Amino acid sequence: MPTTVLRPKTRRYRGTPYWEQEQPHTATTDKLLVSYYPRAGKFQVSTLWKDKDSGEVKRGRTAVLDAGELATNPEALSLLEAFLNQARS
Repeated sequence: MPTTVLRPKTRRYRGTPYWEQEQPHTATTDKLLVSYYPRAGKFQVSTLWKDKDSGEVKRGRTAVLDAGELATNPEALSLLEAFLNQARS
């Protein structure tokens, strides 16, 4: 029996494109690009990958944390705080 692979639908951002409205604060590691948009209350974490042909470093998949959304869930905030504390030590 063939296996069906479910792929998530591509989602489009609905709303004012905050990344066009404000310049983010950014930091880069070997494998990640993090961007903070304080007015929008958004924090992006993107993977970085190197194009084999050109050698150019490119942005891959991106996850976005929304401050307003996280504020509604104390458990999510607690998990994020625990992660940040671990990263600091």
